[in-house]
Amino acid sequence: MNNISTIAIFRERSHSPEREYDDEAILRETARKLASSGSIDVCLLSPEEFLEAHFDIQPALIFFMCEEAPYLARLREMAENTGCLLVNTVEAVENTFRKNMVAALKNQVFFPATSIHSISDALPSIHVPCWLKRGDYHAIDRDDVVFVRDIQSAQNALNGFASRDIGTVLIQEHVPGDIIKFYCIRDCQAGHTWWFKWFYHRDQDLQYHDFSADELMISCMKAGDIMGLDIYGGDAIVNNDGRIFIIDINAWPSFALYREEAAGFIARLIKTKLAKCLGASMHSKSGAKSISGLSDDSAVPGIT
Repeated sequence: MNNISTIAIFRERSHSPEREYDDEAILRETARKLASSGSIDVCLLSPEEFLEAHFDIQPALIFFMCEEAPYLARLREMAENTGCLLVNTVEAVENTFRKNMVAALKNQVFFPATSIHSISDALPSIHVPCWLKRGDYHAIDRDDVVFVRDIQSAQNALNGFASRDIGTVLIQEHVPGDIIKFYCIRDCQAGHTWWFKWFYHRDQDLQYHDFSADELMISCMKAGDIMGLDIYGGDAIVNNDGRIFIIDINAWPSFALYREEAAGFIARLIKTKLAKCLGASMHSKSGAKSISGLSDDSAVPGIT
């Protein structure tokens, strides 16, 4: 039996500011764990290589970190024309774009007051202090997220966005508190639900406000469910009352602090999706091991 063909696509370099190594490393480690099973072939491509490639063998699954429109358009086309699986789906990645994220989460109690405006119309809607963020992708430059204390600094920030041809801006309520980063990976195996990690963002004056870690996990999982994400991360705030607010979601972060562990769970997610889709055809007649297992990682609990 031939091995199952998969493709892994790196994130655009322009979308990995100062994170190029970490973003590449999580994808390479996931590919390594998949290939180590002996039943899956992984072809690693840059987004540009993917766009230009002509495939002799159609992949059964593509896992990808790229986000720009030309790459997502080709991924959607391949999924529709060949039936290959995508992790995350194109729709889920698009749901992390600012406008779509606001539309998806605006009625959730864990999402602070947030709105999207064109640059030219934003100023009258700004109530300081607040956060201004580029209105398309997540932050890909240090100037893409700006805290403004007064109207003059807000105008300066808007001018800065406009000078970089960013046409829309996200205006988000300022929630004082401890900043938390989180990672989530959906686990498709029976008896497991999610792999979840959180940690405090560096470079802040932590107050260590008391909060429920279970509530944080449940809110993060719900956000992922709403947006259709399998692999994602984001930022949250815990205020002095212990209330939790999710302020941002992004598809497939670098998992830098937990790279090897996260790659194992991502590989298991991918194998489980392939097993469910391809079924018995994924077992060789000689009795080779099913790709649905991850050997040493198979006993790791779904939530840690």
